[in-house]
Amino acid sequence: MKVLSNRFFCHGSRFASKITGGRRFVSLTGGGTTTTTTATACGSIAQYGTGRSTSSLLVLSSSSSSSFRPLTSILSMSNFSTVASTRPSSSSSQQQQQQQQQQQQSVVLPTSPSTYSDDKSGQQMGVFFDTRKLPKLKPSVVQRRLANCKTYEGREKNIRQSPWKLNRVCQLAAGLTLEEALTQLRFCPIKNADLVAKVLKRTSNLADIRDGIQMSQLEVAECFATKSVMLRRIKPMGRGRHGIMHHKFSHIRVVLREIDFPLKIYQQKSMNQKKKWLLHQKRAEQDGQTAYAKRQEMERLMKKQQEQERERKAAAASASKK
Repeated sequence: MKVLSNRFFCHGSRFASKITGGRRFVSLTGGGTTTTTTATACGSIAQYGTGRSTSSLLVLSSSSSSSFRPLTSILSMSNFSTVASTRPSSSSSQQQQQQQQQQQQSVVLPTSPSTYSDDKSGQQMGVFFDTRKLPKLKPSVVQRRLANCKTYEGREKNIRQSPWKLNRVCQLAAGLTLEEALTQLRFCPIKNADLVAKVLKRTSNLADIRDGIQMSQLEVAECFATKSVMLRRIKPMGRGRHGIMHHKFSHIRVVLREIDFPLKIYQQKSMNQKKKWLLHQKRAEQDGQTAYAKRQEMERLMKKQQEQERERKAAAASASKK
């Protein structure tokens, strides 16, 4: 059997024993559901003969958004659980594959969970485990998850400022959540910081109109300035000479992306950061539910108004016939 090496699993029997020992798990329950996935660690376990070819890994629960796929499907589809064989398949290898599939479908529960609950309401928010020793996700897995998120673009053209100066403002917002970016731009003393915040708000309104996504559910994936037209003017100089004076203009491009909360929580290194993103996820879900209820109420009122207008016209038409 030829085992494909991959970066998802560390090399060495010590990590293989940790994977198979059932102690390094991460789990998060949101809304009474828990997402569980399994990953094959043949790269390190089969090589050192630990006697177990698979390990179960409890991962974060997926978000309520329909555009997000749970980490279960992403991890199971990735290449780090692939084992290639150069020999023809035999009955023993088929039995091993069946055992691997059965173990992948099974759920291994952790033995020592630590429950986290809200201090004010006392509501149980989730269950955390130490994931600092777990391997990082492959970049391809992260890119596939981010590619499934919805994105929204915003632009502003012909701004009277050089791209170099305007990029200093854009760098404050790039990579942050939308709420944090607006807070940074609010207290930024540099010129045109309010203009960048205006573009971000306008793009977030576009997300709300199209898909009903609120500001707490968005992050600034891209925010940068590019070169625009350059006006040339005469620059008076001493001794009757003159030069060329350039008036530089810039364009702004903003890309807002829906936040993948399970991925964000998994990638955090400390427990405090995980709790922070968990609370952010809960707040974003509440904002989405509130906005959805308002939208439904507005549609109901609009339909009611149209029906009343139709009845009024019908009553006026019947009165004119009489």
